[in-house]
Amino acid sequence: MAIYCPACEQVHFHQFSLFELSNSPRAFHCACGFTQAHIAKHNHRYEISLLTAAGDRVRLLFPFREIWSAPLLTLYSPGEGDILGFFGDADQVEEAVADLDSDFLEPEDFFAPEVMTRILAYLQKLASNHKIGCTCSNPAVGIDVYPDKVELVCSHCGSAILMSAVSEEDVNRLLSLSELRMKPASYIYLGEWLKPIR
Repeated sequence: MAIYCPACEQVHFHQFSLFELSNSPRAFHCACGFTQAHIAKHNHRYEISLLTAAGDRVRLLFPFREIWSAPLLTLYSPGEGDILGFFGDADQVEEAVADLDSDFLEPEDFFAPEVMTRILAYLQKLASNHKIGCTCSNPAVGIDVYPDKVELVCSHCGSAILMSAVSEEDVNRLLSLSELRMKPASYIYLGEWLKPIR
């Protein structure tokens, strides 16, 4: 399986046996630490839960026979039709990814890969605990990763938080927060947000 990661904007490969899957969802993690997907077996179907580039959760159901017999399945987001990944024979999955015209960032593209990894891991922790969101009526938050910064964007109202990801100070600034809540239609730079009031 190859899955697009909305955190680091790369495609990450996963090799596993279908015999390992059960009713309990199995998590698949990107190299950046972000949880990309979960797969569970329900009766005669498999459920693949993953995220779109905008950070919206998608639940895809496949018949038992299709998962076991198809040489290649392309995982699409139901709304936009974007390719989220591929599932199937290893050679065919690798070929499909190679043919995919993408501009995903590679680890060497980051100004400070270790800093970026720590920042993405902490954002994943906050998101897992429902500590990232927007106070608008539809608080779905996506993430955009650039070589030197990370941007959290509300997919409904467009408000955003921009944070630098190049130094230890950037990591410490983020670690000092236990929650990130955006105000509707606002744009905040994390460094300015945390300056003391004079």
